[in-house]
Amino acid sequence: MQKNSTLSRGSRYVGGGITEVNKFALEWWERNVFLRDATDTTYVVEKKFEGRLDLITATFLGDKNVKYWWAVAMLNNILDPYSEVKEGLVLYLPSKERLASMIEGQAGGVDSTREIPTSILPIV
Repeated sequence: MQKNSTLSRGSRYVGGGITEVNKFALEWWERNVFLRDATDTTYVVEKKFEGRLDLITATFLGDKNVKYWWAVAMLNNILDPYSEVKEGLVLYLPSKERLASMIEGQAGGVDSTREIPTSILPIV
């Protein structure tokens, strides 16, 4: 049985499921959108941390939070940390307390307002 990522504590997803489209099963996931806060710390990426959002998260938010690198990526609107996290990039880092609230869904996030297409053609 497949585990539903929306039920996992600390998941980046707030909703999702499988929709049938033209007799094909289409799996989709809806994520939180984290908003910046006045308490966020700014950090300018150093050469040694290029492409390593996980190490940045561990260094500034603690080793136990390294698995939440994706929350820092979402807060900074980063899709691909390997190609986008380069020397000189300014990142916004939440405090450990705010990160915990973000992960729990208690602060800093809103549901994505992305529209789900009503007609999707299968890839052939």
